Amino acid sequence: MSRRNNDAVTIHSILDWIEDNLESPLSLDKVSERSGYSKWHLQRMFKKETGLSLGQYIRNRKLTEIARQLRHSNEPILYLAERYGFESQQTLTRTFKNYFSVPPHKYRVTNMPGETRYLMPLNNARAQYKGYEGQ
Repeated sequence: MSRRNNDAVTIHSILDWIEDNLESPLSLDKVSERSGYSKWHLQRMFKKETGLSLGQYIRNRKLTEIARQLRHSNEPILYLAERYGFESQQTLTRTFKNYFSVPPHKYRVTNMPGETRYLMPLNNARAQYKGYEGQ
């Protein structure tokens, strides 16, 4: 197997693991330890394969899941902040507003389009499994 193919397999394995652990604290150190690569090498490989930094990917996936929960459940914003590893509701609100241009509460109660900002799992099999098709 070529190095390029091996890197792609590694990154797709990491993408699956991230999806399974979105509700856990996911630091660069933790993901690099899981991958067996140094954090610097992992970041280069991840960016090359996905076009995003590892931190951007994790943050945007968590924000997408929170946005979906806001639209499809009545879970309190504080609970979602805690569930997805944000330090506080204020931290989530600030990060969410920076990404979606509206705070979580306004996103929940209005029909403002936000789905265009959703970052779906980059692994197609995972996307289909989690029911992302047709959304």
